[in-house]
Amino acid sequence: MKIIWLWVKRSVLFVIGFVVLYVALSFLLTYIPVGEAATAGKGRNTVYFHSNGVHLDFVFPLALIPDDLRSQFTMTDRAQLMAIGWGDKGFYLDTETWADLKASVAIKAMFLPSPTAMHVTEHRGIDGTWSYAELTDEQLASIWEYIRNTLTFDEEGKIIEIVGESYGDLDRFYEAEGNYSCLKTCNTWVNTGMKRIGVKTAIWSPMDKGVLRYLPTVSPVATDT
Repeated sequence: MKIIWLWVKRSVLFVIGFVVLYVALSFLLTYIPVGEAATAGKGRNTVYFHSNGVHLDFVFPLALIPDDLRSQFTMTDRAQLMAIGWGDKGFYLDTETWADLKASVAIKAMFLPSPTAMHVTEHRGIDGTWSYAELTDEQLASIWEYIRNTLTFDEEGKIIEIVGESYGDLDRFYEAEGNYSCLKTCNTWVNTGMKRIGVKTAIWSPMDKGVLRYLPTVSPVATDT
């Protein structure tokens, strides 16, 4: 009995220690930047970043989406921009709102490598709360190569839509590569893409703030509808 109690005690202490260390590193490493500042004049391609307070997406004007991918993503005729994010598949499909969040889904997403999906959402205007970066043609091509490498393609080279799964008429889910965990989150996916193209961002950031803190914010001249 004493051995079991000792094992339980050590396990609890390990979990607490891991959580404390994770939270500390998540906070501290967001203040260590890499890359160059994303200011006007660095490039001619404006890419936006949207956060719901937790999850971060790239947002591309339709003109900046490669033709072969744009023709495959399901969008309405009114779409002007497309947001794309990567994340835990179970979390995406089973958790439309925070009220739908189940402890089992959250624990699995954070501590067990789990399947992933791409979430694509159309927008009909630029939101003043978004952040942005001005990319060169080379940086834009590199970020799309990064996104392509995350999408799953079928034998005919087509992206694979998860049919019947969406939050409404303006979004769709697609199969994706890679596994989700507390070390590789939806936000580290964006963070890694930014590091890949040399835009200033945190050295590691599982939270959205580590990316957004280094980007300018759009002036509120338009609001998404």
